[in-house]
Amino acid sequence: MRTLIHTLLIAAFLFTGIATAQRDLVTVMINKQTYQFDRPIRLSSALSIVADSGQWYWPTAAAFDLSNDSAEHDKEVVLSNIRELLSNFDSNSDTHKALSSLYQQVGAWTVSTRLKMPISYNRARLFYEENPMFQPGKYWIRLDGRPNVIHFSGAVAKPGAYQHQSDTSVYTASHNVAKLRDADKSHVYVILPSGEIERKGVALWNLDFSQLMPGSQVYVPISSELFSNEISLLNERVAALAVNRILPQ
Repeated sequence: MRTLIHTLLIAAFLFTGIATAQRDLVTVMINKQTYQFDRPIRLSSALSIVADSGQWYWPTAAAFDLSNDSAEHDKEVVLSNIRELLSNFDSNSDTHKALSSLYQQVGAWTVSTRLKMPISYNRARLFYEENPMFQPGKYWIRLDGRPNVIHFSGAVAKPGAYQHQSDTSVYTASHNVAKLRDADKSHVYVILPSGEIERKGVALWNLDFSQLMPGSQVYVPISSELFSNEISLLNERVAALAVNRILPQ
């Protein structure tokens, strides 16, 4: 009996040790290749593995925390919000049609919780503040070549990727894409590849001629109601969620 108990205690100790070791691992997936480290690792060290294996366009590089499901939760909140708003409008109204389209778009999005950090091998090596430490957990670093598209979503007739043209302003790009009748005519949200969100003017009284970076997202908001801010709040939530989108390559 004592031998059995002793064996069980050893097995329990070994299992606990293995479980603890697994918890302490830093797992970093870079594109489709997975790497594991037994201690925290800095961004520059992780990027050094692949820095010379491709012509990476660092402005669009992004890191995601695969252990954090907050982006998936935010997506469900947005979808629930749209469902509630749909019940407030007649099915033939322009607002209902715009909300229905938005619901389908967001429902099809793949999202993951994005880390708020710039991803650049050279800058990570040069600047301490741009070389953060990955603590135990699971992460994904996505690297691509220079994209040639802008991604439109929201109150547009055909959401998706549109060809990026050099020296194209927010105003020009926005007006070249067909909108739904209930689209906001004054502003769009630009989600930069870095994850920053900027509200840009596209009406004659607030024109913004700043250029769009390739790989940016443009969210065309649904026009807000006169006596309610519910749709305005929804537009802000969708723009914030778009930061966490896994965009098609």
